[in-house]
Amino acid sequence: MVEIGGQTFSSSADVRKHVHDLLSNSPMNEPLTGTDGAIIHELFLCHPDAEEKIGGKEIQFFKVGQHQQAGARAFCIVRSDDSEETFSMKKCVSAWTQTQTEKAGASAKPAENQKPKSQQVASTLDLDPGTDVEGLGGLIIRFQRVADLHALLGEEIKQIQQILAEESKR
Repeated sequence: MVEIGGQTFSSSADVRKHVHDLLSNSPMNEPLTGTDGAIIHELFLCHPDAEEKIGGKEIQFFKVGQHQQAGARAFCIVRSDDSEETFSMKKCVSAWTQTQTEKAGASAKPAENQKPKSQQVASTLDLDPGTDVEGLGGLIIRFQRVADLHALLGEEIKQIQQILAEESKR
């Protein structure tokens, strides 16, 4: 579960889908308000050039507008002086996803030390695919490693499919 802008999503892939739906279905040039505005705001702050795009002004609101060069729908920041600029939501979501991954990794490490010794050993064995442990215990460890990798791969595939779908619509 991930929370962004006061809304909870089951995965970062669901966040990407929600943002894509906002871009596709929101009325043009209307302020994004409520939870949707908060989600876009939080994601925008992850953009590598967010401060430059804010330009020392206040953020008035975000909207779906039109990219000047590409002519496609794009998210825009509207500043306090009514100037506006489009920005790459792809960059925002990528940076946000990276911070979520880092947070998850940081919170998982202390938990590793709290596991019973037998599970710590199993986790260590999971890191080395060449480890050959005999018997049922080894089989369980190898099965768990495959199941974990399968789950991670499935999530990555979903994200790649969504990115490809978004790109094909442009």
